[in-house]
Amino acid sequence: MIPKANWLSINVKYLAILLLLTCIPLTASVGEYSAMANALSGITLLSDSVADYAISPVMAQKGLSTFYNRPFNSSELTILGLHNAVGRKNIFVGVGTTYLHHEDYVKHEPYLNLNYRFHGLGIGATGHMMYDSVKGEDGEFDFAYDLGAAYIRGDYGLELKLLRGDSADEQLAFGMKAALSPEVTTALGYVKEKNHDDYFRFGIAAELHEYVSLYGSWQNEPNRFGMGVQLNLDSWSVMYSVRTHTALDPTHAISLDIYW
Repeated sequence: MIPKANWLSINVKYLAILLLLTCIPLTASVGEYSAMANALSGITLLSDSVADYAISPVMAQKGLSTFYNRPFNSSELTILGLHNAVGRKNIFVGVGTTYLHHEDYVKHEPYLNLNYRFHGLGIGATGHMMYDSVKGEDGEFDFAYDLGAAYIRGDYGLELKLLRGDSADEQLAFGMKAALSPEVTTALGYVKEKNHDDYFRFGIAAELHEYVSLYGSWQNEPNRFGMGVQLNLDSWSVMYSVRTHTALDPTHAISLDIYW
């Protein structure tokens, strides 16, 4: 028989795990795991990381990105990502995967993207495959798609995205960005979700120095703030970001990006 104290500690542990695994989708039905997405609350109009092909089918970026995300500062959970994108003339292809690991739960989410950019107008589509497994048992597969369109001219742009179509996490997102100065660009977004409340979000990107950029964001439902600093060195960058939560500890993320 398990002693009462041990039984209580075991149940508290699993209740905490259940809370974390439940809160991940509730805070944002589409995972915003890269350091850039963490800092910008998922506003991809301000992102230059190919990791964000996972949440935007019209990135039109080339490079390699890998990240580590620690949701709500939990030592029980690890989220890793590896993403790559290539382009030729006006056509871009992105491929990547996100891996969430817990001793009792595993989730993989690979995707393949194709997008086209011509004179500032972009269209794109992404196919996602989701696989998850509890306690090593036979997992379940699911599929979803993203569709997007964007118009970008310099530091000004518009973006419309349908993310995770045909899934419980379906999300329609609209965003616009504008430059306040050569060093500062802002963006405003509106997100309509299938099974959650709609919300607004605001983001800002500031080039403090040739080698240092600062990012920040806010969203209203739930009320969360994001902030990140990026070190830019030639054709690669390192970024660290943190994002608050109303009830849980902040989420931390770090990424390495290589551009070509």
